[in-house]
Amino acid sequence: MDASHVFAAQLLDTLPEPEIAEIQRRQAHMSASLQKASSSLSALNEFSAIKWADLHPKFEAHTKLIKELQSDLDHVFRKIRTIKAKLNLPNLDDEGEDEEDENSSDEGGAQIKTADEQANTSLPNSHDPPENQ
Repeated sequence: MDASHVFAAQLLDTLPEPEIAEIQRRQAHMSASLQKASSSLSALNEFSAIKWADLHPKFEAHTKLIKELQSDLDHVFRKIRTIKAKLNLPNLDDEGEDEEDENSSDEGGAQIKTADEQANTSLPNSHDPPENQ
């Protein structure tokens, strides 16, 4: 006989029969509870995987849109600062904030230009005043 069988036999001899029955009943109850919890978690994981597959592309598209909007706004504010400088108007913003904004946008590395930015930078705008006046 194996050592574990000997130990189990001795344990069975020391415990009364009703206690052994109670232990077996509790073990069966715990086993059923764990199986139910496991099936619930499996169902939740499947549901989460389906929802993630559905929402992930939408989240990526929204993130891309927000980055493009930020780039467009940065471009608009740069144009406004350039126009103010050309017209010699006093800057209404705090000068320290402008320097921080320019430095923070440059620290991020090269930004991807949108189609509008590329068109504005590559072609002269007919509304802009000539630069050699």
